[in-house]
Amino acid sequence: MAKKDYYDVLGVARDASLEDIKLAYKKLARKYHPDVADDKAEAEVRFREINEAYAVLSDEQKRTTYDRFGTVDSAAAGFGGGGGPFGGMFDLGEIFEQVFSQMGGGGRARGPQRGQDLKESLELTLEEVLTGVEKEIAFNALDDCTSCQGSGAKPGQGPTVCSACRGAGQLRQVMNTAFGQVVRTAPCVGCSGTGRVITDPCPDCKGKGHVLHKKRVTVKVPPGVEEGNYIRLTGMGDAGAMGGPPGDLFVILGVKPHDVFNREGGDLHVDLPVTFTDAALGATVEVPLLEGGTTTIKVPAGTQGHTTFKVRGKGIASRAGRRGDLHVRVVVMIPTQLNDRQKALLKEYAGAGSQVAHGHDGRGWFGRIVDAILG
Repeated sequence: MAKKDYYDVLGVARDASLEDIKLAYKKLARKYHPDVADDKAEAEVRFREINEAYAVLSDEQKRTTYDRFGTVDSAAAGFGGGGGPFGGMFDLGEIFEQVFSQMGGGGRARGPQRGQDLKESLELTLEEVLTGVEKEIAFNALDDCTSCQGSGAKPGQGPTVCSACRGAGQLRQVMNTAFGQVVRTAPCVGCSGTGRVITDPCPDCKGKGHVLHKKRVTVKVPPGVEEGNYIRLTGMGDAGAMGGPPGDLFVILGVKPHDVFNREGGDLHVDLPVTFTDAALGATVEVPLLEGGTTTIKVPAGTQGHTTFKVRGKGIASRAGRRGDLHVRVVVMIPTQLNDRQKALLKEYAGAGSQVAHGHDGRGWFGRIVDAILG
């Protein structure tokens, strides 16, 4: 191995990026794993060469030294001691941990693994938030393949024990260093840390052991939920691997804007149009309710626009069960079209006396601003 070019071993250019080196290493390591190669004796030799080449080229300092001296001979590099300029201390366990943690392979031998959690959105109306609701949602989730029962192997055959790690899911590397022997373990490349190799995959799931299914579930939403709240359905996520438990389904709640009511926590707000005569003379007017129907409020004589009245207990129910309040803001309507009779009556009203509201001096907002500025 000392005479071989590490770049040639991995089949990459000398200016290859670290990502290119990782991809080439992973591809070759799987190709020459003893369990999948036809010529097992040659595969074992190539497997060791590939790992040694990656140990050097994936380490910036080691790669720089290798590029500079072009050899692994310790005498030529002037490092002293056996095992090349890297002291024979390249760490196979560290290599595996780095490459597979960054490529989705994990840093440890794989045992039972919990399935992935899933997220789905559910949009509610404000009326549904008020009362609570049960709704059915559809989503896609991974289930164990019924053909292979989740093994990933063709029915009737099953996976075989990985010969490289002998079913342990890990490789044990013993290295002699100036400080004694160093022992490290790393996930087996050929079986991805599972300890099993599928030589004849299931045709239905392509060896994955899982298939994607459409599911439906009824979600019970309690009253008073808010935008961004979620409901967790345990065990409704993707199926686990190697006998692991399934993940969970998180239903993220949203609330549609309402055409009439605005919500602030447990309170509701509504604008109520009132004629200017009712506002001036006083009246009992109807107010719409979110649950349907109406209630009434008394508008006192002389009520000004944007005056707010509170109707207790007619808001949104909180999670504790208490309902908030309904805040009714009066919007005084000024008619845009008047007939001759109405115009005549208004002119008569205008000439009958002061039109100043209680608490106003009659000169309007402009006069008050001038007084504030000039004193």
